Amino acid sequence: MTTEVFNYSFVSTAENDRASEAKSALGNGGGWLRAIALALGKIADAMGERMLELARQIDTLQKQQQDNPDATIDGKGLTELNAELQVLGQQLGQMLQQLATIVKTIGEGNKDIARKQ
Repeated sequence: MTTEVFNYSFVSTAENDRASEAKSALGNGGGWLRAIALALGKIADAMGERMLELARQIDTLQKQQQDNPDATIDGKGLTELNAELQVLGQQLGQMLQQLATIVKTIGEGNKDIARKQ
């Protein structure tokens, strides 16, 4: 599976899910701040799932290489899989920091607006 295919199908699905969640959150009194937090949280969940998948592949490949040192998964060796896992870990960490900053900034802005009214 190529990265482009994964990103395209993920983005399309995520956009549809977020639109539905935003509508339901507004109907449930959750508001758009909650809808944003839920949307970003689901993106973080998807990144975490991809990391788990890579960790499983690394584990499987390590077991395979005990019998066959030249074994690969989809043409990728342990070094490449480990590098990809590290990149995803850094991206997830940055995204989670951004998520916290976004929600905090919007919440503080709402608090300031409410105080001035």
